[in-house]
Amino acid sequence: MIQKIFAEATSEAHWVLAVLALIIIAAPLVAERFRLPGMLGLVLGGMLFGPYVLDWLPAGSMDVLGGLGIFYLMFLAGAELDLNLFQRYRSAAITFSLLTFLGPFALSMAAARSVNLSWAAAILMGAVWASHTLVAYPIVRETGLASNKAVAIVVGATAITDTLSLLVLATVSGTAGSEAASSSGGMLIVLRLGLGLGLLLLYSMIFLPWLARWFFAGPGQERMLRFVFVFGTFISAGLLAEIVGIEGLVGAFFAGIGLNRFLPNGGLLMKQNEFFASALFIPAFLISVGMLIDPTVLFSFSTIRLALLFGGALAVGKFLAATISGWRFKFSWAEIGVVFSLTIAQAAATLAATMVGLKIGLFDETVVNAVLLVVLISLVLTSVGTLFFARKVKPESLVVRPLGTSVIVPVRPTETLDRILSLAANIAQADAGTVTPVVVIPEYEAQRLRPEAEELLAQAEKYGAATTADVEGVLRIDASLPVGVIHEMEERDGSLILVEWDKPPGLQHLLFGHEIDRLGARSTVPAAAVHFGQDAFRRIVLIPGRDDGSTGYHADLQVALQIASRVHKETQLPLVVLLPHEHAPTLQELPKNTQTVAVEPSIKGNARHLQPGDLAILPGATVGRLLGTKASEFLAAGKDVSVLVAAGPHRLNFSNTRIGYDTEAVISFGSTP
Repeated sequence: MIQKIFAEATSEAHWVLAVLALIIIAAPLVAERFRLPGMLGLVLGGMLFGPYVLDWLPAGSMDVLGGLGIFYLMFLAGAELDLNLFQRYRSAAITFSLLTFLGPFALSMAAARSVNLSWAAAILMGAVWASHTLVAYPIVRETGLASNKAVAIVVGATAITDTLSLLVLATVSGTAGSEAASSSGGMLIVLRLGLGLGLLLLYSMIFLPWLARWFFAGPGQERMLRFVFVFGTFISAGLLAEIVGIEGLVGAFFAGIGLNRFLPNGGLLMKQNEFFASALFIPAFLISVGMLIDPTVLFSFSTIRLALLFGGALAVGKFLAATISGWRFKFSWAEIGVVFSLTIAQAAATLAATMVGLKIGLFDETVVNAVLLVVLISLVLTSVGTLFFARKVKPESLVVRPLGTSVIVPVRPTETLDRILSLAANIAQADAGTVTPVVVIPEYEAQRLRPEAEELLAQAEKYGAATTADVEGVLRIDASLPVGVIHEMEERDGSLILVEWDKPPGLQHLLFGHEIDRLGARSTVPAAAVHFGQDAFRRIVLIPGRDDGSTGYHADLQVALQIASRVHKETQLPLVVLLPHEHAPTLQELPKNTQTVAVEPSIKGNARHLQPGDLAILPGATVGRLLGTKASEFLAAGKDVSVLVAAGPHRLNFSNTRIGYDTEAVISFGSTP
């Protein structure tokens, strides 16, 4: 009745959007009042307002928005994967992913065959329960377990289980219902599917990254254009997948993996996509799922019997995988509980595969309703279980945060502003991270300097956008530059501070200390200071110096090594390491193509191997011993060398090394006396 009254005064589309907005706002709030996940509230809201109960949302009214929602959901699943974390624990993640995939897959297939589902339907049912969705990951992050080894393995395994499930989905959906009954016809279908997958992978993993790199560095430097570009890429990948006979959500997932490095998890572009998806499209998909639920069928005996059967197969398979992996990798029982609770959650890939099975005729409404009932129960279990077990696990820092996750760059009006932002982008992009240029205005001069500061910030963002990195500038009014940068680092959860060292110190610096000293002393994350020569980088030269066994030396060397490796990875420039004959440090993380050169442990011994265009990277602990008062010999006349001094937290201090106060050395940088 209410719908008919409103339908007379407005169009059906307006009515649908109004009801959609009501559900998106109210349903999660009501669900959370009963301590249920907001996602579950959206599904129940779709059921309540759908065609089987109130009928405020007619059947089919959410097809377009819901279809875009599942595309967006799968795209973000690929884009948000931490590939570096997966690389660190790849062996353990692969082992666990196979266990947590094969166990539920085999048990669910057996359960499906026991109720007389076809082999194709049984295989698809196995894929339905083999994957998992990290619905409860925010709980893990809030309890301080994001760096726990067990959690890291689960996160890494998500990529594999989702990919395997979607590949099974693609195979089944491409072959089911075919009219070709002969073996030769079946082989043609498999061949066509294989070629289609190859074409889709080529498009998503090679063409899209190349196109994004060109677009972000050229015409797509405006954030609005980048957002529209990203939206268009996963839609196009989904369209290509459907053209070659594969479900479109598979293409969206692969597009997310292909653009992973261009969408840092902490970056503004990713936040914009997450906001847009979470505000409208993903809720629309969940509501559309709820609209398929018929309460009279959901709680029927046949539906409950199937739900118990499938839910049992899911729970046993996931529990065995968590227990075996916990024994193999020496997890505590609380960590095993966290692993089980995280992996039992079913949402994205599960719902997608179920809807595909219904569409191609492998599943009937009873099976779909049984799956939906298990999904609802799994969402409750993952929320309650993860919180319960996470509180019993002691937080550990077993996963080192990548250095390029969040690079903070203090910005000053220098001639090499573009070069320091390019260097910061190289470090950040190696870890799919972000770059934050920070312009700090002293409080007592805020009104006078603000126009100049805004112009400088705009210039920095322009240079940053040209690097294809995710760059978001910040203008701060604070007590001083060091204080403002440290505050921004804390708010942005920075991982590295990269500051430019562009001129010799004046009298006030000699008396009261350099601002880099104050910045380095306050920094709780690694910091580096760089001085640029005139020429562009041609080589990266790491100068570790002698190993004196001190903790400070090893901390500084680790930062220097990580910076050198990341710049080498992104620029593909040659990496050379100058190792002394005696007391040379052990370097285990060098790239395979690194060139090592034995040198005399002296100023001239190192300087002899430097060339114009080198970026010399040094640990802060060795700078004083290596350079001292004769730093000008290190940077010999006519050698246009850039120098980067790297240090661990609280360790970047030019006063101790005297490198910042050797006027002759500073003046000789990038010039010929």
